[in-house]
Amino acid sequence: MTRSFRYPPQSLAFGYAGSGTGIVVSLGFLGWAELAAPVAWAMTAAAALFLVYFARTVCRQLTRIELDEAGIRAEGPLGGAIRWEDLRLLELDYYSTRRDPEGRTMEGGWMQLKLRGAGRTIRIDSELDGFAALARAAAQAAAARGLALDAATLSNLEAIR
Repeated sequence: MTRSFRYPPQSLAFGYAGSGTGIVVSLGFLGWAELAAPVAWAMTAAAALFLVYFARTVCRQLTRIELDEAGIRAEGPLGGAIRWEDLRLLELDYYSTRRDPEGRTMEGGWMQLKLRGAGRTIRIDSELDGFAALARAAAQAAAARGLALDAATLSNLEAIR
């Protein structure tokens, strides 16, 4: 049975809004203000970075992740496929956006699943609809292959169970 996963419209809308706003503001300063050369270079660099963020959002919109008994496939512009028998690495990382006032616990943030095998790497972040189910299925495939998982990955897998 093949299961398909996509990035939800609300996460794409945020990406488009953020990148579009950044591009408009950066290029607006370049087009309508007389800027000193270092500031103009900084605005040009900012516009380029927002353009990359826009392209990343387009790639996400066009990407569909498919999962089945044989492996995982990313169908889209930066697609790839890994058969479970070729899986060599599974990492699940957590990126926090803030800490509590005492700095002990992290709040907010996102996770990123990295799978590697047969010369391919597929990265999927937790904004994907069904991310937890996908990560659990990949972890089961890794366990079946006897792959060793690092402590952070094990802890993060436990957090999404």
